[in-house]
Amino acid sequence: MLFNTYTYALFLPIVLLAYLVLPLRGRQLFLLAASYLFYCWETPIYGSLLLISTLLDFACGLGMEKYDARPKVRKLILAISLTGNLTMLSFFKYADFFGANFAGLGRLFGFETTWTPMHFLLPVGISFYTFQTMSYAIEVYRRQIKADRDFVSFALFVSFFPQLVAGPIERASHLLPQLMVRQKVTMDDISYGLTRILFGLFRKLVIADRFAIMTDHVFAAPDSYSTFTVWLGVLCFGIQIYHDFAGYSDIAIGSARLFGINIMENFRRPMLSKSLADFWNRWHISLTSWFRDYLFTPLGGFRRGGVRAIVNGSIVLTVCGLWHGASWHFVLWGVYHAVLMSLYYIWKFVQKRMGWRRKKGQRSYGLGPSMLFTYLLVNLSLVFFRSPDMAVVGQIFHALAGLHAGASLAIGWYAWVFAGLLLLNFVVEVLQEFFRLNERIARLPWGLRLLGMSLLVVLLAAAAVNNDVPYIYFQF
Repeated sequence: MLFNTYTYALFLPIVLLAYLVLPLRGRQLFLLAASYLFYCWETPIYGSLLLISTLLDFACGLGMEKYDARPKVRKLILAISLTGNLTMLSFFKYADFFGANFAGLGRLFGFETTWTPMHFLLPVGISFYTFQTMSYAIEVYRRQIKADRDFVSFALFVSFFPQLVAGPIERASHLLPQLMVRQKVTMDDISYGLTRILFGLFRKLVIADRFAIMTDHVFAAPDSYSTFTVWLGVLCFGIQIYHDFAGYSDIAIGSARLFGINIMENFRRPMLSKSLADFWNRWHISLTSWFRDYLFTPLGGFRRGGVRAIVNGSIVLTVCGLWHGASWHFVLWGVYHAVLMSLYYIWKFVQKRMGWRRKKGQRSYGLGPSMLFTYLLVNLSLVFFRSPDMAVVGQIFHALAGLHAGASLAIGWYAWVFAGLLLLNFVVEVLQEFFRLNERIARLPWGLRLLGMSLLVVLLAAAAVNNDVPYIYFQF
């Protein structure tokens, strides 16, 4: 079930009304059933994989707690959890990718190897809920949390519908305790939740889907457009994917808040990042923190010197690219960020050794240029992310350099419209980041805020793109 559908608009209030009148156990059971209905709405077989993952980690959690005094047994049980989850994820998401590449490698060495694609239908959200259940097992193993002995509450933690399909990837220590008590839903919760949902719908239907029109045309035929227009198309995709995913997260956070439940923020204005490191602290925060805590830190993090930290970070970002999709252009997206992050930390090391760091209280004039430079680097990486294959990646980069068949400067009126919208988006982000726009709006009288929300509803109804564009991150 998609957030941006009339089905969800009917589903959410029905579930909420029932939730408000039920006792704790009734709430848990009803939300669990509603979450599975939400997930299985279009493809019921998906529910079986979700249930298998839930049963596996519930049992492994209890097993690790039972054998608390036997480290080797606990480690074996953790290995079973990780192997089971990663095997299921790899089978459905990466079987064809690895099979085809191993077959190609065999032919390179003279063997008659072939691979018949299985064309599995990727279960929606499998990358997200797999990481969520794995984090639970790892935290139980580390004794950071106790194993949950109530299967219903644990199953609800795994399948809670607002954040099930595309995150945020929640931690058991944060979400589970909220699901185990009867939350008091206040008018502030309802007001905040509805406002956040409205903003999320606006970001998806008006901003992201509008910019998708420009992006789709440019990436479909880059040779048909001028260099300027291709650059604009790439920048438009940056806006599209940001508001598409952040809009989803807004609706997820708002929907959960209607039930009195808080889930983590997933974005913090990444377009205004002042460095690549800052970007990864602002973009898809739940995934970045997952990789930091469960891969980067176990590999050694920053504890074993700068060179090892660069190697660890490169491994994490390459795996992050593969997590996003079973294709070489996603891997190269991760490698691109790994190279840039390595250069960034080398530069920071040189600055430190040469004493070039800005002293405390000294005014800096480099914030604007560094934000612009980071923004351009991030958007160039999105060429790998958006392109359907490596051939299109090459075409886009040729067009960006003016080496294609298209003109260099010829542009249409529509390009100026999107350029203006791009600039407007930056202005709003700057006002939010540096002039506390959101806080100022929150302090307005309730009548003015209600008027603003009403105008936003009218604008949403008038300007929404009705192309039924799916969420980008549903493919991951």
